[in-house]
Amino acid sequence: MSEMTGSSDPDDALIRELGVALGWRTSPPREVVEAAKESFTWRTVDAELAALGYDSLLDDGPALARAADQPRILAFEADALSVEVEIDQTPGARRMLGQLVPAQAAELELRSPSAGPVRGTADDLGRFALPLPGGRGPVSLRCRLADGRTVHTSWLTL
Repeated sequence: MSEMTGSSDPDDALIRELGVALGWRTSPPREVVEAAKESFTWRTVDAELAALGYDSLLDDGPALARAADQPRILAFEADALSVEVEIDQTPGARRMLGQLVPAQAAELELRSPSAGPVRGTADDLGRFALPLPGGRGPVSLRCRLADGRTVHTSWLTL
C-alpha cells in the first residue's frame, strides 16, 4: 500500500487517458437532443398522436423486391383521422404528397430538427404537397384541423 497522495498505478493513468479520449462522447450530438425535444412537442392537451400504421418499406407482402424508384407509402392513424402519405424521392424535388381521411382542409407544418418548419395547407379534399428537407433525418407532420383539433404524426426518418 502506498501512502502517496498521487497515484502511480498504471491502471489509474489508463483510466484518465480513456476519459480524455472518450470525453467527447459524454453528451449526445446536438441533432439527437433536438430530435428528442421535438418528439415531445406534440404532448399538449389538445393534440392527438397519429401512430404509423403502414410503411411500404416494412411491407412483408409478395413484392419484397421493390423497385428503387417506387415512392414510399405511409399511413398514420389517429382516432378520427388518417394521414396517408407518399414520399417522392426525386432528386432535387423531394416532397411529401398526402391526403387527410376523412377529407378536410387543414393547416400543416412539416417539422424536422435539421431544418426550419415547412408550412402548407390541405385543401377541402384533404390533399397536400410539402417539400422535404434535404438529406436524411427525422420528420413529423402537424395538422391543425378546421374544428381546432391538432393531430401530430409520429416521428419518422426519411
